[in-house]
Amino acid sequence: MSMKTVCLAALRPVPEVVEAVERAVREHLLGLADVRQIGLGKVVRHVPTDYIANDRSYGGVVAEADDIGVVLDLHVAHAGAGAQVVASPAWRNFLLAISPVARPLFSLDSEANIPVPLRARSVHGGFRRWLLLTRKAATPQAFREAWFVRHANLVRHLPRLDGYVQNLVSARYDAQGKPVPYEELPIDGIAEVCYADEAAMVESYASDARLPLRDDGAELNARVSTVLIDARVIQ
Repeated sequence: MSMKTVCLAALRPVPEVVEAVERAVREHLLGLADVRQIGLGKVVRHVPTDYIANDRSYGGVVAEADDIGVVLDLHVAHAGAGAQVVASPAWRNFLLAISPVARPLFSLDSEANIPVPLRARSVHGGFRRWLLLTRKAATPQAFREAWFVRHANLVRHLPRLDGYVQNLVSARYDAQGKPVPYEELPIDGIAEVCYADEAAMVESYASDARLPLRDDGAELNARVSTVLIDARVIQ
């Protein structure tokens, strides 16, 4: 399934913004043709590095990622459906409705790979360690192969894992929704590492299974932006 991910900056307290965005989604976006599911993620906090102990220098993907407060995922039937949604009057009305509390930062089109199927709370959202990835590999194909096979096999060994989703980015858009080249928004993937709660994530990342995964991540990614998200499915 294809997905359009819209990253929003919160202009008011995040819980208030999430409530307003959900109202606007229900009013303007539910029921649109080819939209199979809509997910809404509330950012709990940003993690300065992809480690439990923040003892590494910061290396985020793009500066705009530091401002993400809410994440909106539109799961659509095919890649072209996402473009149809954002070109529709319903989308314009949605943006107008949320404009007092949130502003778009950028958006990404992607295709999902799910090496660890979702279970328990993760089926309907739940707690997620959500990462934007900039590849170290020279080509998108080399990144895809290393991420989907080698890295995914290491993630499977994490304890207390409730799911792992890899979203391979295929197109990038600026705050106005205009397509931009890779050099302007160098994001190759969105990783979603799912747990029952933050305590389960901390225990998992403190395990020995995390060590080879950490080292492989350093080989796989040139930069990473990490946030903790409380997600839920609206439709």
